[in-house]
Amino acid sequence: MPEPQIPESFKNDTYATEHFKRIVNNAAKYHPFYREHFKQIATQIPLLSRSDVLEKNLLLLNGHPVTARTSGSTGIPVQLSWSEKRIRLEKKVNARYISWLGGQLPCTRIIHVSDSKQRRQNCLDIQTPIDQQIEIIQYNFQKQGAVAITTYPTNVENLCLRIIERGIDMSFIQRVGCYAEVFEPYQETLINQAFPNAMVWTTYSAMEFGIIAGRCPHNPEFHHIFSGKLGVEVLDQSGQPCQKNEVGRLVITDYFNDQSPFIRYEIGDLAAKGDCPCGKINLPALSFIGGKVRGALVNPAGEKIPFTELAAQLRDLPGIKQYQVIQHEVERFEIRYVTALKSESEKRLRDEIIKTLCEYFGYQPIVEFTKEQEIKREANGKFYASICRVDGLESPPKKS
Repeated sequence: MPEPQIPESFKNDTYATEHFKRIVNNAAKYHPFYREHFKQIATQIPLLSRSDVLEKNLLLLNGHPVTARTSGSTGIPVQLSWSEKRIRLEKKVNARYISWLGGQLPCTRIIHVSDSKQRRQNCLDIQTPIDQQIEIIQYNFQKQGAVAITTYPTNVENLCLRIIERGIDMSFIQRVGCYAEVFEPYQETLINQAFPNAMVWTTYSAMEFGIIAGRCPHNPEFHHIFSGKLGVEVLDQSGQPCQKNEVGRLVITDYFNDQSPFIRYEIGDLAAKGDCPCGKINLPALSFIGGKVRGALVNPAGEKIPFTELAAQLRDLPGIKQYQVIQHEVERFEIRYVTALKSESEKRLRDEIIKTLCEYFGYQPIVEFTKEQEIKREANGKFYASICRVDGLESPPKKS
């Protein structure tokens, strides 16, 4: 293979250039998936899509054992393999992030529990009722001195609402961490009310890469990228690097996964790069993380728009307890919702939802309503407030 062309995003970074060349050359020489993936190119390394991986996932594994799978929330799960060396590297990166926060604290973890190992580590399953979660948080503090909580944003939201409603004293909690889902500003406001003495941290991660970026403890508007292990690009529709604070498609290269390499993998997320002014952490940063494109809705112009703004309008509608927006087509939506309202009040809620969608998109969509007793989390323990099933639209994402 000819000398690989370095992506524009890496050209002024000696470390990124060297490590990108190494993983590309190694994959081209030794890995059957990439010998095939690269064979039609001259020097430009193409983007790797999810469909590319799924089409030949076994070839990507190259005989190595499966060490992880993606959640499957966007379709068939991607299978991947990490070496012991790559696993050790990930542990070091996580330890580094914890050091930014001030070190390890005794913690109650409320997550999706998938195996007995996690149960032995005192992880509480995410499906545990909220009142029981609160009791266990209090018990773990009394018996083990646990002063930290780690969970998903949608779960911490429910925790906070119950704690505020019941006036429970949670001043002993020193740290609240959220990951695995998009973290919204209003959720942080709730945390500040329910856990008044807690530092809030969030990370952006993916099964394919582990932790990608961690929230800056000095300037929480930014997430620092762990660029020692990953090459992160944010690209526009034409494949060129976005300007600072311009939202684009995230493309990631893992420098150290030689078993099932992900090289210029378009992960399906929206983000923007920016310059964190903290001056204390010498790593590049993301100024915006918009989450999965699957959760971004599509407007009539074919633009993908992060769900955040519409979510804020819907959750404030009187009487709505839980909702999920599914966009089946550009002009056809399904609204799953939970409410205790009856008759005319429920009809007014539906009318308000339609009005909100009309104002947000600028046209009258077809809206199908499905009333639920409860909208459950998916098998991976996560909850998705929005799901976009509109295919074939490749226009650049827009920040709402």
